[in-house]
Amino acid sequence: MTDAPAPQAERDELAKRAAFLREQIAYHNYQYSVRSQPLISDAEYDAMFDELDAIEKAHPELVTPDSPTQRVGSDLDERLPKVTHPKPTYSLAKAYSADEIRAWQQRISRILDTTGKLAYVVEPKFDGLTVVLTYTDGVLTLGATRGDGVIGDDVTGNTRTIRSIPLRVPTHSGGPKPPHTLVIRGEVIMHKKDFEEFQAKMRAEGKDQYINARNTASGALKQLDARITASRPLTMYAFGIVDSDASMPATQWETLDYLRNLGFLVTGEIRRFEDLEALISFIQDYEKKRHSLDFEIDGLVIKLDDLATYNALGVTGKNPRGAIAYKFPPEEVTTRLVRVTANVGRTGVLTPGAELEPIFVSGATIRMATLANYEDLARKDLRVGDRVVIKRAGEVIPFVVGPVVAARTGEEIPVEPPTHCPVCNFPVLHPEGEVYYYCSNPRCPERIARGIEYFVARGIMDIEGLGEKGVRQLLEANL
Repeated sequence: MTDAPAPQAERDELAKRAAFLREQIAYHNYQYSVRSQPLISDAEYDAMFDELDAIEKAHPELVTPDSPTQRVGSDLDERLPKVTHPKPTYSLAKAYSADEIRAWQQRISRILDTTGKLAYVVEPKFDGLTVVLTYTDGVLTLGATRGDGVIGDDVTGNTRTIRSIPLRVPTHSGGPKPPHTLVIRGEVIMHKKDFEEFQAKMRAEGKDQYINARNTASGALKQLDARITASRPLTMYAFGIVDSDASMPATQWETLDYLRNLGFLVTGEIRRFEDLEALISFIQDYEKKRHSLDFEIDGLVIKLDDLATYNALGVTGKNPRGAIAYKFPPEEVTTRLVRVTANVGRTGVLTPGAELEPIFVSGATIRMATLANYEDLARKDLRVGDRVVIKRAGEVIPFVVGPVVAARTGEEIPVEPPTHCPVCNFPVLHPEGEVYYYCSNPRCPERIARGIEYFVARGIMDIEGLGEKGVRQLLEANL
């Protein structure tokens, strides 16, 4: 028995919603992939895509040929020459929970006889830009972006400036002899430390800054002047073979070892499992480790180790069946900066705080976020009304990463440090050479309250039963 068709009015509303989502996804895909200036976070983009996908699966009659669910995402740039990849370079379906990983494995079991034991390789899901590199008789002859999976942008000159991309393989005596044609796939990223140093350099030179390492890497790789690419600290990690005219390793695990022996940089953050539950346990533990890595990741990629099985499974829509991307819960979202407040501490230091349009991230609804100081606020060029990126890593207090400059309308208001204390209205002091601004009134009610709260707190006098609320009640009663 099939479900009754939805009423016409409901179908019309769903058709309008699907059309709106297609338009929004196309726009944000262009901002992210081509301009390297995303206006929303990955999590917000994924939520729109998943909603559209769910509508189209429930109502196939609403699917259109230009729907983003029907093709691989594209990062093509109209300024750059185009090349056709020897084989399609697909994107991956996503999983957000252990049950969705199990469901993926069950789908594989229904398609193939998997009475033999399956093995899996788990790799970091780099947050960078995919490149496809062609080597002819061991010499790098072509470098391209993934593009739409079939056609990519020719960035050969730029890839040659990246030191971790070998110009010739093998890079050392004793390495394996390369085939006549070898096409590999990798991810160009910027390490966290390199990104911080690059941002400091840009600040010192008074130049525009990128909001994260991924956008910096993408923007650098698509420069028309290779000298600009060369000036940016990019790194490439190899993770697969797209094509070759010689026999290649039979498993993904052996492929990674082969690439390593040729001289490509391959991350050591890779594991192989023969038990799916052990793999799931590893993934759940690994999420806690992500912040200690040298590079940004937003999840892990799970691939069948046996490449013959992987290839036999084929592709569904735009995703190979033999792999899936497990996405970590989002830690970054975008929202509106409504107001900047000035908070007075026990020493009189005025610290700016961000009031935000409420947004849900990492398991909590966020309405407030920290801003280090007014110098940091000015350095980030934050303005009231800005769309801003908020980060909440683990359980720490959320903070404002920076503004989404491309989303500005011109109505945003710059933030100036206060000239008078917001509590007692005494003049604010800003000693020469210091970062901080101070309330000049030693009897400021907020300074007194904060000082007593600090005095009675655990680790100082440790007075049980007397916290912030109690202190303020006593002060209000003039006690």
